[in-house]
Amino acid sequence: MSTRWNSSYLAWVRLLYLKGWIKILLNVLSCNTDLDSKRDAKRLKQIMITDDEWDLIADLTEVLSVFADATEDLGGSKYVTNSMCTPMLMEIIKVVKPNSSYNQDFDEEEDDAFEDNNAEEEQDSLLKSKINEPIITFGLLDEVKLKLYNNIKKYYPTLTTESLIFSILDPRFKRLDFASETQQIKTKCHLQELFNNEKENYQSYQSINSSTQSTTQSTTQSTTQSKSSIKRKTLMARLSKPNVVVINEVDEYLQLPEIALDLNPLIWWNEKKESFPILSGLARKYLAVSATSTASERLFSDAGNLLTNKRTRMKPKLFKKMMFLKRNSFNFKTIHSVD
Repeated sequence: MSTRWNSSYLAWVRLLYLKGWIKILLNVLSCNTDLDSKRDAKRLKQIMITDDEWDLIADLTEVLSVFADATEDLGGSKYVTNSMCTPMLMEIIKVVKPNSSYNQDFDEEEDDAFEDNNAEEEQDSLLKSKINEPIITFGLLDEVKLKLYNNIKKYYPTLTTESLIFSILDPRFKRLDFASETQQIKTKCHLQELFNNEKENYQSYQSINSSTQSTTQSTTQSTTQSKSSIKRKTLMARLSKPNVVVINEVDEYLQLPEIALDLNPLIWWNEKKESFPILSGLARKYLAVSATSTASERLFSDAGNLLTNKRTRMKPKLFKKMMFLKRNSFNFKTIHSVD
């Protein structure tokens, strides 16, 4: 059976929303006197979710909600996402980390929680055959969290300095509160090294640019003035150096407060490029949109829902118009003309 992203989470959220109506339906069917209603009431009472199971579903939706949020936020294509990956990952680990009292050794041969396999389908069919029996919920939440936690640690065993560079260059996460103190120090040192390399390239480019401009100006002056009219440059003037204020952009940047999460870091760097000419260029190299297939998957999903087996005679022109309305309907309050 094919499933969609976060399908279990969305189904359980909908089930919790209908919880009150399901209980009302049971009471209504129990009060009716006709045979069909009594038969339905008996069947519904047999498969009715217990209070412990309702509590378990609510706890599981709370755990899975962080995965749904990460899927939604990291699937964007019009804003910076790669700097958000590590902070979100650490927050997910914090949520799914089981209690210290519930600590079991992780078996590397254990089924992967993030991969589809036949064992899960067999387990689902087994649960369906025992739908009348209540589930023992004690310790089940910790078991699910432990499996998720161990699989996340399997894919992401440690934080690397390279992955933290994206976050430290983002003024929303630059304090790296989600990382350890040692990792923060290493990342700051690595950022300083990147800044020094970028500074050398920046200065060499500036020197080449200035020499080109001076050559152009001297050529222009030579054509308009004679050699006798040009003022001679003294020896002390030759030894003098321009006053250059050396500012460590990294220290200045890290001392500034973080910005709000809903602000665009690229706009912030564009506004601060005069104060941080080197670091802003470095940020433009690292702050980017992660390459994901989310946008294309959503497009194909919408197309599949629109062009079904019963609508195969739809003309391409009409299909394009309907897809356009589907993908851009959020920009309009209504598609009908307003009198």
